[in-house]
Amino acid sequence: MSYQVIARKWRPQLFEQVVGQQHVVKTLQNAIRSGRIAHAFLFAGQRGVGKTSIARIMAKALNCEQGPTPNPCGLCTSCREIAGGLTMDVLEIDGASNTGVNDVRELRENVKYVPAHGRFKIYIIDEVHMLSGPAFNALLKTLEEPPAHVIFMLATTEPHKIPSTVLSRCQRFDLRRISQEALVEHLRRITGDEGIAISEKGLRWIARDAEGSMRDAQSILDRVISYAGKEISDTDIS
Repeated sequence: MSYQVIARKWRPQLFEQVVGQQHVVKTLQNAIRSGRIAHAFLFAGQRGVGKTSIARIMAKALNCEQGPTPNPCGLCTSCREIAGGLTMDVLEIDGASNTGVNDVRELRENVKYVPAHGRFKIYIIDEVHMLSGPAFNALLKTLEEPPAHVIFMLATTEPHKIPSTVLSRCQRFDLRRISQEALVEHLRRITGDEGIAISEKGLRWIARDAEGSMRDAQSILDRVISYAGKEISDTDIS
């Protein structure tokens, strides 16, 4: 089996596994419980704080065979297909490489078709601020009045670049930088599970360098393990 980097292996699959974004998680879970599910969400924040992870978990919650549920089972066909990126009902689009108006026009043509298996057809558009002006204009009408079976989840590191007309049609969530304490606690859990010996000081050095990004912290840890193996000294990290 091919090696999986820590950031992928430890990507949260359930809401309770998300670190440092309880204000977002609690709001989304309560919205599902009360049936107040918006047709468009915007997740904004720096790199590596959980934007697309939360969007994928939300997609599971909405299309889980036991749902919509604030606690997706992770075991049903829908949950497993979403986790593996194998379902046509959850489409992830990279805004950086699909910037043109023709890309959005194709999306607009496809939204009319009902989901293949799940309740909703969900579009996750990452780095949505990279869309061109005409592309945003083309997206606007669909965002305003999408079919009942369609939900948009937009993710961005630069929300100020998104037109206000688009922002006003989304339920916006601002994800925070993850605190150093939360980073250290999660790194401690990872190293314990992976059988890695590392000092508390070493974990804090890694968390400090990550500057609030869980993905950066995990990538730094991966690099340190590659250098030092499973017995990591402070000198190795330094």
